[in-house]
Amino acid sequence: MTAATLDSIRHKLAAGVLARRGGVLLVALLDRDELAPLVTEAAEAHSHAETYQTRDHDGEEHRGGAPDRWLESAVAGPELAAVYSSRSLAMLLRTLTGLEWTTSGANGTYSYYRRPGHYLGLHRDVDECDLAVIICIKEDCAGDPGQTGALCVYPQRSQEPLSAIRTTPEEGAVRIRIQPGEAAILLGGIIPHRVVPVGDAHERIVAPLCFSVDRTQSGA
Repeated sequence: MTAATLDSIRHKLAAGVLARRGGVLLVALLDRDELAPLVTEAAEAHSHAETYQTRDHDGEEHRGGAPDRWLESAVAGPELAAVYSSRSLAMLLRTLTGLEWTTSGANGTYSYYRRPGHYLGLHRDVDECDLAVIICIKEDCAGDPGQTGALCVYPQRSQEPLSAIRTTPEEGAVRIRIQPGEAAILLGGIIPHRVVPVGDAHERIVAPLCFSVDRTQSGA
């Protein structure tokens, strides 16, 4: 990738709506009829979900690595794959960023936060995930969950090492409650983020979709 192309990408991204909103935006993505097949597919996929439990992060200070976590994950099927590769989603991302994006996988995955304490630790996304679209599939809790299970982002601390944020985790923290059918669109490779542990009788299912910027883009 040439320096001119890199500068063009940075310029377009900085001028886009998403960057101007701090690198994270909540949108109404799917209506009830569009969401229904994903709810069914996620329930069926759970039968082959794997549990990921890592008590300690790997010390990565910037991007990628292996954050601490405890959750379940399963590869999705054709219903989520259709959303992932849809023209409407591609057009939305272009509108919000001024850039073209390519999917980083085929079907996408479902993440299940079903047990008290399920969470995802602080991190920035891997190189293949410059932008994340986190779709809420199910949010089922007993009573008011407060901030449990919320997506917690740090848009004002994008330049800091992760260890500094872990030292003062409430400073600059913005918690986002995503409802079924909504999606958080996040510059995940730039903005530090985590998922707050879920509480008792709280089941949360999301579909995190990763996109990488098309690095062939020019200034045109």
